[in-house]
Amino acid sequence: MGVIIAVFLLGTAGAAWVGIRALEAKSELEAAMPLAGELKAQVIAQDLDAASDTLGQANAHTERAKELTSDFVWRAFEPIPVLGANLTAMRELTDVTDGVLKTVVAPLIEAGVAIDPANLSPVDGALDLAQIENGTTAVVEANAAMQSLLARIETVDVRTTFEQLSDAKTTLTGLLDEVAPQLESAASILPLVPDLLGASGPRTYVLMFMNSAEVRALGGTGLSFTALTADGGRLSIGQAVPAGFGNFPEYLPGQVVPIPDGAEALYQHGTFGTFIPNATMRPDFATAGEIVSKMWTENIGGEVDAVIGIDPTALSYAMEGLEPVQISTGDLVTSETVVPLLLNEVYQRYWSGNVGHDNVMQDLVYAEVVGAVSERITTGQFEPTALLAGLGQAATERRLLLWSANEAEQAAFGTLGVDGAMPMSDNQTDRVGVYFQDDVGSKMSYYLHTAATLEKASCRDDGRQTYRVSVDLSNALPTNAARTISPSILGTFKRSGLEPGVQRNMIFVLAPPGAEIVRATVDGAEIPLEGWHDEEYPAARFVVTTPPQASTTVTVEMIAPEAGEKDLAAEITPMINPTTVTEGVLDCATVKE
Repeated sequence: MGVIIAVFLLGTAGAAWVGIRALEAKSELEAAMPLAGELKAQVIAQDLDAASDTLGQANAHTERAKELTSDFVWRAFEPIPVLGANLTAMRELTDVTDGVLKTVVAPLIEAGVAIDPANLSPVDGALDLAQIENGTTAVVEANAAMQSLLARIETVDVRTTFEQLSDAKTTLTGLLDEVAPQLESAASILPLVPDLLGASGPRTYVLMFMNSAEVRALGGTGLSFTALTADGGRLSIGQAVPAGFGNFPEYLPGQVVPIPDGAEALYQHGTFGTFIPNATMRPDFATAGEIVSKMWTENIGGEVDAVIGIDPTALSYAMEGLEPVQISTGDLVTSETVVPLLLNEVYQRYWSGNVGHDNVMQDLVYAEVVGAVSERITTGQFEPTALLAGLGQAATERRLLLWSANEAEQAAFGTLGVDGAMPMSDNQTDRVGVYFQDDVGSKMSYYLHTAATLEKASCRDDGRQTYRVSVDLSNALPTNAARTISPSILGTFKRSGLEPGVQRNMIFVLAPPGAEIVRATVDGAEIPLEGWHDEEYPAARFVVTTPPQASTTVTVEMIAPEAGEKDLAAEITPMINPTTVTEGVLDCATVKE
């Protein structure tokens, strides 16, 4: 009897012990939760010193919770039916939480310190590649730990536990799932950065400056080019090479790159891939990169590892991290003045009647600004955080595009979304492409304002949605453009049979692969469908003329590729005056039957 009483008392004491420790562990985890929110905000804000302090506080709570839920008494009670499942789940979830802080968050803070933008300015003209490599190693380790924790949390059995534990697993899994894809992408991309900066030998990039005053599908014509060399973290910029003045000859169609099915007819017969300013004609930067790379190698010389496309608006974003640049004309170029100067003022300023002389002067100003800004960046005369933020904004707006001849690097650019690819639909969203091209050889796109309206509705018995894309173009040029606007801006209006200031643009609307275009209109008048396409993308093409102070509206109606409810989004040419996008609900009574 004494033995039975002793066992009973031990069991009762043990249960009380476990209960007390469970409550204490719960309190520790609850104390860690608000700190996790602070930690996330501090990491995003790059306040890494504060993040390290917060991590230390959170670690103290999770370590104590782990200690409370892993002693021999706790584990001795885990085999007990019903109660034991809750104890096991709580121990395992606590261990995962502690592991996230120690093996994921801590290395990421370490990586953030190593590759903090404030520490990335070149020293003696070179970036510290060892520092970048150290940060990369920490990110790779954090990703490996994340993958292990994701697999581990899947094995936590909460089928018979209290609801609070089941909810805790769902919350923790959701948090990890939110971060894991971004971390995995970073872990696959960052190891490439040292080689991109010349760690394994010199790399040659061609910078293509896209003149968005003469719009093309990817943003603007290829106006000017220069070589950027990276060697051991040291960056150097070459002389600007204008697209004209005989630097690059015209090629025959198909001579530089293979012509994608349907592309030659869609983007004007005989022009695709033939002249370097039009490398941006097709809305796929991989094509543009291949065209520029080959034309540069054949006419300027040297192998090209990658091509970088950037427009003046992207340049203005980058200049947020630079001091104003004084150029020989006396202009003080800033992030606010660089776009109007390069895309409008130089054309108005150099208006002598001698077209050749004017073109030379305009190109010289452009080249001097780009050269001065590039030199500031390559020599470390910038504020890193602001510069990187500006480049990030440019990449988000598709004003900074990259192509690499290396497949792994090209795949990484795709992961980052800077490869300038055709619009990709997914399970949640159908994406259309809306692209513009000046058709007067002008610089009048500076005065072009655009808007797009996306409408959708389920109007069909087969469950496929109907989409309508409307595009408005407004010409802000004055009605007296012939007298007040430089011929360099007005372009070849005589050869085009137009009055000065009349804009003629081509608009391309690419539907998702498998969709069916059923109607196209210009200012409400229906036009014949020509069956245009670019490989698997059905397309509608419009050539519209818009006089000064007038507007034009085109619409495309299409049927979704498959049944089901999806969102509708558009990828649109980045314009000097950004395109406003409005979403609406389609009136089924107005659709084509």
